[in-house]
Amino acid sequence: MNPIQPSFQPRRRSSLGAFGLLLSALALVALAGCDSLEVADPNAPSPDAVSIQSLVSGVEGAMRADMNVYLQVTGIFGREAYYFEPADPRYTGELYTGPLDPGGFLLTRPWRSRYRTIRNATILLDRADELQGAERAGVEGFAKAIIGYQLLLNLNYLDDNGIKIEFSEDVATPFVGKQQAYAEIERYFNESLSALSNAGSAFSFDLTDEGFGDFNTPATFAQFVRGLQARTALYQEKWQAALDALSGSFVDANAPMDLGVYHAYSTGSGDRLNPVFEVPTAPSVKLRAHPDVKTFAEPGDQRYLSKVLDRTDDPSFNPSPPAANGLVSPLVITLAKSSTDRFPIMRNEELLLIRAEANFRLGNLAAAEADVNAVRAAAGLAPVTLSPDTALDQILHERMYSLLVEGHRWIDLRRTGRLGTLPTDQVGTPPQPGKIFDKWPRPIDEIPEGG
Repeated sequence: MNPIQPSFQPRRRSSLGAFGLLLSALALVALAGCDSLEVADPNAPSPDAVSIQSLVSGVEGAMRADMNVYLQVTGIFGREAYYFEPADPRYTGELYTGPLDPGGFLLTRPWRSRYRTIRNATILLDRADELQGAERAGVEGFAKAIIGYQLLLNLNYLDDNGIKIEFSEDVATPFVGKQQAYAEIERYFNESLSALSNAGSAFSFDLTDEGFGDFNTPATFAQFVRGLQARTALYQEKWQAALDALSGSFVDANAPMDLGVYHAYSTGSGDRLNPVFEVPTAPSVKLRAHPDVKTFAEPGDQRYLSKVLDRTDDPSFNPSPPAANGLVSPLVITLAKSSTDRFPIMRNEELLLIRAEANFRLGNLAAAEADVNAVRAAAGLAPVTLSPDTALDQILHERMYSLLVEGHRWIDLRRTGRLGTLPTDQVGTPPQPGKIFDKWPRPIDEIPEGG
């Protein structure tokens, strides 16, 4: 069974229809490992036969699809990580030397997975029309927040090349530019918050405890949406808007840094295991930290020590296996501690650093310094004194280690005009300098013939 394709399937024109949409929902529910479905007539299934709970669980589960590819690619582009995959040389070839393949899976898999999730969230919105009052508002608030978040991830990938915001199966559906895309993302977040404000004190559905345990009511879920608003404002240099959004979020200098929202994994039947996890002491590990991560780490930084295992002195470990294409790293990424470990979507630590940057940009240096030092204290580091000349460098340094391989570094350096500071790295035989890429091209399957 093929999962639903993105809204914009160029050269595969067959209509999905109601039956196809239900198949997608069923597949995603299976991936989520949620409750069984009650389908009245299995010979004539309909989206109406799927429970709201099953659709919500399916959407939450679908959000995880191909996030490992997204993290691998953004980590490589931001020179945080290497990915030594012996079965596919593109990770140490194409991503360093180009040209970037507009039809390759490194682009199309994350892109399509985000639009699959959006399509399933729109099914959920359609079902919300059957509901009334607070129950309907809760479903709408959840679904619209997820749609905005998925659009933001695809925009992160393509940047100035834009995304599609009209959910049509017509390949000629146009791309929109970055600013129009941001406006649409903001609209979804705003409409989500409006709905959540009318959703009462509890949702009519459940979210996973591991993923949304602290944000599973309309009021607390709205704090997560405010955090997404703040992230989006940061990307657009809307500093005051970022602070305004954070005022309604869960940012708290006295709360645990890992307070937040996560992708959840389990060994349940049909569920997913954490795709980032590898046994760190295994003879071969694919996901490794870039040497700069070690070079610039401060002594005693618990973020580095907890996220990277240095196997330099391990004679059984090859720092440059055949799949490395000349790249060298004995540094194993240990973000996931087990195959069922959750993976961050957004944490308090990120929100504190968003607030620090927004305050710095607005001239509130003392406030920025307080948040930076709260993050550093949690990492076991001494406080720093910020100045107008050093503050941004310091904040970006903290973001590098606080958010290591969570999909932020490449975007941070792009939005601050610092991609040129990244090492190109030497790849191939004979070694040649790699390239630094600022965005992906538009997927070829999203462009009409001759377009």
